[in-house]
Amino acid sequence: MKHLICSIILFFVLSTAFCQSKISYGINAGYTNAGSLVSNKRSHSYSFRSISGVTAGLFLEIPLVGGLSIQPEVNFTQNGMEAKHSLENNWTTYRRNAIDIPLNIAYNITVGEGRIYLAASPYYGIQMSVNNNDGKFYDATTNPSDYGLGFNLGYKWNGGYGFFIGSNYGMKDMSVNENVKLYNRTFNVGLRFDLHQILKK
Repeated sequence: MKHLICSIILFFVLSTAFCQSKISYGINAGYTNAGSLVSNKRSHSYSFRSISGVTAGLFLEIPLVGGLSIQPEVNFTQNGMEAKHSLENNWTTYRRNAIDIPLNIAYNITVGEGRIYLAASPYYGIQMSVNNNDGKFYDATTNPSDYGLGFNLGYKWNGGYGFFIGSNYGMKDMSVNENVKLYNRTFNVGLRFDLHQILKK
């Protein structure tokens, strides 16, 4: 994993050096619908469902060749789940606040007054906190880091505005309990603003 992270950083630095004049930057924000893939010996006693949250962050877009570009991001993301025991009536919300760092590899296709883009990325997540709907914190019950794959589809108008839909598939078991396996699953939709284009008008 350390070699992968170093390779990503080196690739980003070299790309920045060669494409500096063409780099664009911006912000994105949106809605998340998050759940968890849960596997444990007693899961038949529990019901699970997804929760709503928000995501917001910063991005760079670095053109490569043809329609290819790379887009590193730093995003605040909310995920988690709701759980209910079969003998109880109330749902308990477990909300995880994290910083996700994806490196998107995107292919852009010119359509109309802008570009459609398809992107895939590895991502690394750093947990900030986990709390339930009573305000209690559960940081020690989950691993402090996460990694997985992300996929995005979006449209960027030439004026700098755009939208996206996407999903993250966590590949690391987030549970510290060896009898329970817990993987993050997140769907997101939102808006993106290319400040490099918007501010130069």
